[in-house]
Amino acid sequence: MISLILLSAGEGRRFGRKKQFEKLLGKPLFMHSLERLLGRFNETLIVLDKDSMDTPMPEGVRKVEGGKERQDSVFNALLEARGDVVLIHDCARPFASLKLFEKVVNLGEYDGKICAVPVRDTLKRVAGGMVIETVDRSGLWQAQTPQAFKRGVLLECHFRGRSEGFFATDDAMLLERYGYRVGVVEGEFTNIKITYPEDMLLAEAIGKVLLISP
Repeated sequence: MISLILLSAGEGRRFGRKKQFEKLLGKPLFMHSLERLLGRFNETLIVLDKDSMDTPMPEGVRKVEGGKERQDSVFNALLEARGDVVLIHDCARPFASLKLFEKVVNLGEYDGKICAVPVRDTLKRVAGGMVIETVDRSGLWQAQTPQAFKRGVLLECHFRGRSEGFFATDDAMLLERYGYRVGVVEGEFTNIKITYPEDMLLAEAIGKVLLISP
């Protein structure tokens, strides 16, 4: 059984407001992921902030109240999920294809699997407004969501992280910390994350191209 967990509980501190309800191509940002994935897996859970729990959802979608941090929100959803495998996705990434979810959820020999793309740009280490060095980008990848995990393994890692006061920037980081195996599949460069208001302009452009593509 596979549980899909959609994260849509962020406060939008960097965006300036709750971005999950911003309109993108005529619909709230979170709806792009929800509509594409609804009914594709055994159950769908969407994590919302406390003040948004009365947001209407399609039939069959279970709402979970989020926590202060992303890691808290995932933990709350893990406690509610029934699947042996959990698929976790940030609704701030509206263009992840169904094919990408299908590749990630096939765990094979791994305890978890993520999608990521190779770093394209030259990387500089900077301190005090000055370049210190150029960082070798070979072998460096930018992580994306969706990410999939054995639910029991991820829940154990969350409990251990909470007991240590350790907060990861994504769930794969928890598995890495505790010695579990995380596989990688190549992601999509169109699978951008909406973080700042100006990202909406890029998303509008990408969305229009994807809508007219065969």
